[in-house]
Amino acid sequence: MCTLLIVEDEEILLERLVKTIDWESIGINKVIGIARSEEALNVLITENVDIILTDIRMPIMDGLDLAEFVHSRLKHPLSGYKEFEYAHRAIKLGVVDYILKPFTKEEVLETVKKAVEKVAAEQSRQQRLDSCENKNIIDMVFDFIFANCSKQISLNDVAEYVHLHPVYLSRLLKNKTGKTFKEILTEVRLKKAEKLLKTSSLKHYEIAEAVGFSDAQYFSQVFKKVYGMTPIEWKKQVLENKARLKI
Repeated sequence: MCTLLIVEDEEILLERLVKTIDWESIGINKVIGIARSEEALNVLITENVDIILTDIRMPIMDGLDLAEFVHSRLKHPLSGYKEFEYAHRAIKLGVVDYILKPFTKEEVLETVKKAVEKVAAEQSRQQRLDSCENKNIIDMVFDFIFANCSKQISLNDVAEYVHLHPVYLSRLLKNKTGKTFKEILTEVRLKKAEKLLKTSSLKHYEIAEAVGFSDAQYFSQVFKKVYGMTPIEWKKQVLENKARLKI
């Protein structure tokens, strides 16, 4: 759903545009009507506007001056005139379309619908980019933790590595994995401990140190909570299973 800002200095026409058109039918859930273009600047600062339907010929600041203001803000201006000199400048400013006065409700709806579709396409594209970027970040986090889990690493260390604020990274991890940083760190450490128990002759306290647990007893408690047995018991079971397979 989109927010539409209508800027029109003819107040009767402005009221008609705001109140008599079924904007929800094309995906507009909020409409803001402004009669003065300079007031529209305040709206653009305080509201998350997606599309602007503006008259071009207005006093003080015309519609193209307004379009120029929003050109770098990812808005989608539409104009109410189609004269060449205006059209030429408008194209440079990223105006999506033009509506020639006088116009019908159907013409307005159809034109704004194009902008809504463009907004939806760009939002979808941005979501795909964000999703891909976030996946890369999550992969980097896991790689960093796996490579450094023997050290006493913190969320701040990982955030610095991926160039994100710790609070943002914490929320991203929870949102994408359903786990906190501490839970992920513990999970990685236990997976690495499991591998060492299977493949090395290290004692359980040596493995605890190798995967970042400074207290071997605490390591055993955490391991038992996840695997249902202590590291020593788990390794014994693995060895017994191997012996059965050889027989």
